[in-house]
Amino acid sequence: MGFFETLFGRQKPVKMSPEKLFAMSTAELTLRTSLELVPAGHAGICFQGLASSPFKQLQGELKQLMQVASQGGNTQARPWEDDLGYKWFLMEGQDFQGLVATVHMVSQSLLEEGYGAQLLAAVFRFNDERMRPIYWIYNYKRGTFYPFVPRPDSHSHHRDNAEELHLSAAMEKELPIEKDLERWFALWDLPF
Repeated sequence: MGFFETLFGRQKPVKMSPEKLFAMSTAELTLRTSLELVPAGHAGICFQGLASSPFKQLQGELKQLMQVASQGGNTQARPWEDDLGYKWFLMEGQDFQGLVATVHMVSQSLLEEGYGAQLLAAVFRFNDERMRPIYWIYNYKRGTFYPFVPRPDSHSHHRDNAEELHLSAAMEKELPIEKDLERWFALWDLPF
């Protein structure tokens, strides 16, 4: 960090690299064997939409690309918009490596077209032995992962912080874990 960045409290942004997503491919074995978390067959990409015609055209092209990819039968994909107006591509398939590859393909396409700033997060769902959802979230802006564990017994938004800390400690050698807990943003009411 340079003198002026230190003086003014600014940090250089992390160079966005969807290649770090592939860390989830190798981490899946540890998640499965050491933590007894099973991939649930769901993943998603969250991004900010733009009202521009080129961006809408790109979204249409990505939808078509995912439809073609899903005709192979391994991964199904569909667009979705959440209550806050964020756009999503939701993916479903039992081939976990295929899900990671599809998430990477969509991310890389957005980056190549100059829309990397629109990428927010990629989410991979796992289930524990009680079928409780455990989400691993990749923050594109930071290039890091963090766990998100909503409490199943709560209808209001509460998370299991102790489990999240346990999971992050267990996976810090496998995944680039976000060190700043303030940046472990919750993604409530995911449709998967």
